[in-house]
Parts: sequence; structure tokens; C-alpha cells
Amino acid sequence: MSFDWRLLNFSELLIMLFVAVEVVVVLIALVAMTYVRSSTMRRQQAYNRVRTRLIDLVGQMGAGQDAALVQGCLAALATLQRDQQRRLLTELAEFAGSGGSTTDPVFAQLFTLAGLVQDARANAAARPWERLRVIREARAMGDPAGLLERLVRDDVPDVRLGAFEALCSLGRADETLVALAAIAQDGRLNRMRATDALANARPLPADRLIELVDSPITEVRQVVVSALGQARQRTALHTLINACSDIDAEVRIQALRALGELRDASALGVILAALDDDRWEVRSEAAKAAGILALPGSADRLARALEDEAEWVRHNIALALVKCGQIGVAALRQAAADGNPAAQAALAEARLTPAEGASPWPISRASEAVNPT
Repeated sequence: MSFDWRLLNFSELLIMLFVAVEVVVVLIALVAMTYVRSSTMRRQQAYNRVRTRLIDLVGQMGAGQDAALVQGCLAALATLQRDQQRRLLTELAEFAGSGGSTTDPVFAQLFTLAGLVQDARANAAARPWERLRVIREARAMGDPAGLLERLVRDDVPDVRLGAFEALCSLGRADETLVALAAIAQDGRLNRMRATDALANARPLPADRLIELVDSPITEVRQVVVSALGQARQRTALHTLINACSDIDAEVRIQALRALGELRDASALGVILAALDDDRWEVRSEAAKAAGILALPGSADRLARALEDEAEWVRHNIALALVKCGQIGVAALRQAAADGNPAAQAALAEARLTPAEGASPWPISRASEAVNPT
């Protein structure tokens, strides 16, 4: 049975043409997808083989780094594309260095011998995401291309923050301070990350940070005061005490928090004086710091502040009194008897979760009679 094309009108012919084109496109797409998938799998398999080979060779290297083993590593790397070589060395360096907390010089050596330094330098002048990749490489391998000092001054906030954190992790925190003003003004999140990076840096440039507590830039003072506290730098005690009178409320808060971290009884006077601050946030932080010190001598001053106008201040003062021993608990009981809600709540909370399983107040004889056990 033959088919007469002349019986079809133009519209029907056009539809059939479109269907035929679609079938061809689908077939081409399927072939292309199959090729791409198989090609990707082959590349990944090659990548995995080289990774296994490198792990084996590097594991055999001693302190002297045998030249034959190094050449074996370079030969294995040469079978990969240059971009893959950089990625593999970075991954292995991160693994060997516990995620960036330490570095292994063997990977920096391989990176340099494989001629990848020029690639890193080229990327350091390219788009921001490529500069971030360079920072990851530098952090993992100890900055073999020497780029972090430049990248910490980058115009892109994320790039300079990444370089800042990398330098701190590599023990070069002193080199980051040239960019601290810019990073501190990049927003609260960046200030928090910069603070954490500085506080965990070893060695910590404590003397230079102490000098920056007098910076005219408010955000810089916030970062360095907080970093000194988190790092528990006792040499900064008097500097932090002075910072409690800073014109910026956030700096005062961070200074009080830092004094709480130091746990030095000589700071009690300035902490209690902060209970008269005109900002409730500062008074609340002062109450927390007093609770950390937990000195019975502060109980009277804390008890007088139980009538503070701010609820959170009253709450934190009551919790601080619980930690001040029998004198503080006695003051809380008196305030609770006078109808102070914060004192009543603190006593109730202490009953439910007494510190270290012990009651913070003496059990009365009446209660012993009711509960002889």
C-alpha cells in the first residue's frame, strides 16, 4: 500500500517536518549526553587513579623527600589537565592539613615543580571567584605563589576576607592588619569572621591589637577588643578595662564580654560600674560578666540593680546572684519576697537546675522535716 504525499495539505506537511526535526534533535542530544557522560566518567576515573597514586607516593616520602618519588608524583600529575592538577593538590593538601589548620610542604613543592604557580598568579588577577579559588589553594599549601599579601588588599569584600582568614590560619596574622579597617567596615558578619580568625591565630599579634584599641574607627575597636577577649590575652587586661568606657556601646559590650573571658577579679569594679550605663544592652552584658566572676562581694551591688527598668538586665542580674553563693541567694530571696518577678524566676530556675547537682541555698529545717530523705 503506497502513500500519496499529494493528499497532504501544507499544514500537515509542516507538522510532519517539525516532528522529524524534533526526533533528530532528540537523537543528537542523546548521543551527546552519552558522550559527555562517558567522557566525564573517564576523566573522573583518571583523576581518582592519580589521586590514589599520589597518596601512595607521598605516603612513602620521608623527611628527605626522595627525588624519585617526587618525579613519580609529577609524572602522575602530568596525565591530568592543569586545572585538575591544581584541584587535586589542593584537596590532598587540605586533607593532610586537617582542613587548613596546618600545611604540608610537599604539596607546595609539587605545586611549584608542576609549574602551577603561574596559573595561580593569572587567576589572582581574574574574576573574584577565581581569586577565591587561589586563596583556597594558598591556605592549603602555605601560599606557594605568595599571593595572600596582595589579595588581602583586594577590592572585593569576600576576597579580602578570605585572604585575611587564610593568613591568620598560616600564622601570619600580623600581615592582615593592613586590611582590618576595610574588613571591619564590611558588615557585622565579616567583623565576626575576622574576630574569630584573629582570636585563633597563632602567633597572635597582641601588642599591635592592643594599639588598635585606640583606633578612630569604631568597627576596628569592636573587632580587636572582641578578639583579645576570645584569645584570653591577659596582657590586654588594663586596655580592656579602659575600653569599658568607650563612646561606642558595642565596644563597651565587647569589652565587658572580654573581661568575663579573662575571669580576673581585678576587673570587678569596672564591671559593676557598667551596671549604671545608659544603654540596657551594656548593663545586661555587665550582669553576665559579674555572673561569670561569681564573687560574693558583688552581691550587694547586683541586688540593688534588680529594679532595673530593662527586663533582660533584671533577668541576667538575678542569674548572676544565683552564682554568687549564699549571699547572692539570700538577696534573691528577699527580692522575691518583695515581689520581684526576676528574682522569683531565678530562684525557680535554680531549683530546677541547681549548679553541679547541688542546691545553691541551704535546705531549711522545715523542708528537711517534710522531706526527711
